[in-house]
Amino acid sequence: MRERIVIFRLPFRGPTDEFNGLRQNSRYEVSWVRPQEFDGRARVIILPGSGRTIDDLIYLRQNGGFEAIRRHLSQGGVVVGVCGGYQILGQKLLDPHHVQGDCDQVEGLGLLPIVTLFGPEMASTRTTARLLVGTGYGGAVVGEERRSGCSALTTDGLPGYLRLLEVTGREFHKPCPKARSLTADNLPWAPATEPFDGLVSRDRKVWGSYLHCIFDNEAFLRTFFAAVD
Repeated sequence: MRERIVIFRLPFRGPTDEFNGLRQNSRYEVSWVRPQEFDGRARVIILPGSGRTIDDLIYLRQNGGFEAIRRHLSQGGVVVGVCGGYQILGQKLLDPHHVQGDCDQVEGLGLLPIVTLFGPEMASTRTTARLLVGTGYGGAVVGEERRSGCSALTTDGLPGYLRLLEVTGREFHKPCPKARSLTADNLPWAPATEPFDGLVSRDRKVWGSYLHCIFDNEAFLRTFFAAVD
């Protein structure tokens, strides 16, 4: 019997063809599921990218998604966040320009030690990186970054987590947004300039990355499936 992977269907989710790399693995059954319809039967939950991350976060919270994810993890499941999903897994999301919703600030799920600040412009790049964990260590990973958010580690740092990718190159589809401070406490905003991308918990239960199409990369697939099997 194939193990199940569910991708939460959120109102502002990104492209639905992004996870073809998963569908090509015959050991898994991959399906899109609304959080309120999730029956708890899955090995992996994926939070996809989002056109309005904070609005999707609020929808997820109001429709039982947060409780479902925490229960899933407590039962040994795995959670992956891609772009907006990565931001949702963090500690806090700041949106002073209201580009991702109607709130200045919201609490995330609290599963990754990052704070995300959204700015008024989008960064769009084709990004190459080197995998830093697992059986695919050192392998090349290629994907797309499309985001107005910039995430920074919290003061807790990395004790329970590992960096996932080291960025080796970015090809910008349009000029990179100018770095600046957007908040009273001078939290820097410089999307798609970070030298590292993504985090994974040391127990391999929580994963996050800004790279769309990360599951299309053989090195990442080897690392991921070795960890969850």
